[in-house]
Amino acid sequence: MHKELLEFEDESFQLIAIYSSLEGYRMAYLINKNLRTKLEREATDIDFNHSEYHAFYALYSFKDPKAYYSVELVTNKFKGEPKRILSTGSLFNEEKFSSKEINLIPEYSKVDFFLKISEEILPKEFIRILNKINQIPGVQAAYAIEVDKLKNKQNLIFE
Repeated sequence: MHKELLEFEDESFQLIAIYSSLEGYRMAYLINKNLRTKLEREATDIDFNHSEYHAFYALYSFKDPKAYYSVELVTNKFKGEPKRILSTGSLFNEEKFSSKEINLIPEYSKVDFFLKISEEILPKEFIRILNKINQIPGVQAAYAIEVDKLKNKQNLIFE
């Protein structure tokens, strides 16, 4: 018996995890200011249908026509209510909602943002970007993530 494994589009990218309590629009602004990019909020968010939750993650992107790579900033956390949970066993069929945080990349639940750099860039350029992000006021920490070891890499492939 011959088995074929279906793989998602193998997209080459590098990833930076960012810890910060800043709002997404503020983080995008500060990255633009420090890296001289022009990240702009996409018209539609990244949306995922989890078993009980429909989650939305803000996406900011920038593609410089003169550069050979694109940059995308995506939030990792969505706080929302479940699609619908009916309370059973009570006298009244009332809906109860409890807010829960859902992560785009669950194995990095403490990370607030991911900066995705598409295409290969020189290691020296990547380090320069990482260092500049670490210097942004309001960023507690930023570090590179080995994309090949991600369990949910497909969640970072945006169409």
